[in-house]
Amino acid sequence: MPVRSYGFAIGNLRAKENALLKKTDLAQLTAAQDTDALCRLLKEKGIGDQAEDVPGLLREESEKLWRYISDNAPDMNAFAPFLAENDFHNYKAVLKAVICGQNYRDLLILPALTDAKVIERAVTEKRFDLLPEAMRIPAAEAYEVLLGTGDSQLCDCIIDAGCMTAQRKAAADSKNAIVKELITVTVFFNNIKAAIRAAKTGKSAAFLETTLTETGVVSKKAMKEAALSGEEALMELLQKATEVGGAQAAEQYKKSADAFERFCDDRLMQTAKKCKYITMGIEPLIGYMIARKAEIKDLRIIYSGVKTGRPQAETLERLRGLYD
Repeated sequence: MPVRSYGFAIGNLRAKENALLKKTDLAQLTAAQDTDALCRLLKEKGIGDQAEDVPGLLREESEKLWRYISDNAPDMNAFAPFLAENDFHNYKAVLKAVICGQNYRDLLILPALTDAKVIERAVTEKRFDLLPEAMRIPAAEAYEVLLGTGDSQLCDCIIDAGCMTAQRKAAADSKNAIVKELITVTVFFNNIKAAIRAAKTGKSAAFLETTLTETGVVSKKAMKEAALSGEEALMELLQKATEVGGAQAAEQYKKSADAFERFCDDRLMQTAKKCKYITMGIEPLIGYMIARKAEIKDLRIIYSGVKTGRPQAETLERLRGLYD
């Protein structure tokens, strides 16, 4: 049964926060000689359950995180903007699998608000009305693009834009200030990343119109015009986004794409840390969720580094800021 008391949920959470991986843990993991050794180390640290490889352990860990949240959150409605990512990801997975005649089960991210079987029926029967309202239009558009042109990139962009629009609406409906700020940061930087990719590859105005969304920081029109002008114009626009650290983001982009990606994630963590200091409410659980998702992302970076033989120092430099 879900816990109904904020006091109990937060008291239980503090022990979970203390169990988050530390810098020393991450350094030990990056030093693993191979992926089998990394798998053993992760199990020793309580990561995953029964899987015999690192991707499986991390998938299990994601499922454990959401089970913990759903068991302890007095109100799951506050998590709707974050669960939207899972719903839209699952639509991508099911859509492509159905069209290609493949199995999508191992590609799903759980929990999700929409059952995968419902998504499958929506795709196979073209019954997009079966989906949540926020998914219907992008789902139908992505279906037509993928089936009609085979353009997987545009299909993904349509779904991603639909997800960001749904996230902003769900955050507004939640009336929670920190949820709104977290989603604003997430949506803004996801739009900037999409705009940069489009500028680099010379995408058209029509493509940008489909790909970008309103962010609540700078207008979609301004971002679209900047992307059509090129990366330099986007950096100038980014510097004006002071409320989300745009100037620092632009500086990091000048250093490298990796530094920019790390800054975007760390800026989200900066907002998430505010949750630790709220003593009564859903915020501490939201902060812990962000922290655990960042930790799992770090573990994926470490896995990639160990698998490809990347120098330990280089992998450590790529890791995100901790929830401390």
